[in-house]
Amino acid sequence: MQSFSSTAIDQYKALARTWAATVTVVTVRRTDAAIAVGAAELDGFTATAFFTVSMAPPIIAVSATSASSAMAMLRDARGFAVNLLAPDQQDTAGAFARPATERVGLWEQLPWTGDLAGAPLLHGTTGAFSATVRQLVDAGDHTLVLGDVTGIHLGEGHDTLVYHNRGYGRVTRL
Repeated sequence: MQSFSSTAIDQYKALARTWAATVTVVTVRRTDAAIAVGAAELDGFTATAFFTVSMAPPIIAVSATSASSAMAMLRDARGFAVNLLAPDQQDTAGAFARPATERVGLWEQLPWTGDLAGAPLLHGTTGAFSATVRQLVDAGDHTLVLGDVTGIHLGEGHDTLVYHNRGYGRVTRL
């Protein structure tokens, strides 16, 4: 494995920030057995590391830090939903980016419905994919979660919230 200097790592991060990414909130409903003291039944996290992998069969992927609470919630759930946020949902993105201790009561404030597995589908989004975990792939300090799509939920708009160079935006056609 190649090791990089701190300067090269800073350059890696700087270049990665130029990549515009759709802002999503990955949501779960933990299984009964996984609800421990301090763990909420419903949970979620903001993610920009999301993409479609395959059309036949439909497979999506999301990436999270391996040792994070985000990965813990994905391991504790039957399935998950990837909610593609609309441009006016910056506050929602910020709320799910906060630590779990600062998200107490969030589900009572947001309108949502459950998919067939009970994973929360946030209202007002561009849409959402429901999925079950197909495979976990270790990739450095992150884990890639491959999911078999079990549902497609179209939202009300066609534009998604984008994160680029440490700020939110939207795509405009040239």
